[in-house]
Amino acid sequence: MKHWLKKDKTGEQESQHSESSGHSLQVFNYNDFLDRVMGDKELAMSILEEFTELIGEHAEKLRQAVESGDHETIRQIGHMIKGESGNISAPALYESAYAMEKSGKTQDRTEQEALLPTLLENIETLKKVIRETVQKKSG
Repeated sequence: MKHWLKKDKTGEQESQHSESSGHSLQVFNYNDFLDRVMGDKELAMSILEEFTELIGEHAEKLRQAVESGDHETIRQIGHMIKGESGNISAPALYESAYAMEKSGKTQDRTEQEALLPTLLENIETLKKVIRETVQKKSG
């Protein structure tokens, strides 16, 4: 059970933070993620590689939904990104995706347009940190 309880850990890659929302949030916590997969490094690398492939598709669909004002798709994709980023211990993206999900529920187009650049920036930052982590851990 202790593998599922949240632990406060720090490490090399985990110290990178995002400050685009006015306060600092951790981009990625590899140690916490590794705990989530019960220390299985091969599984962790596989999940991270798949995440980086899929998140670009989600970002593009979200961008299109914001442009077209499709609130339900915005809510759904925001929810999906929130879940995926939570599962891999990426709090900055989790928070921006949660805000986007809420804006889809409230159908606040102004908020959606304001949130999109931060969410996309958080995705790109996370992808970079994940690439660096995968290279470092597999090399």
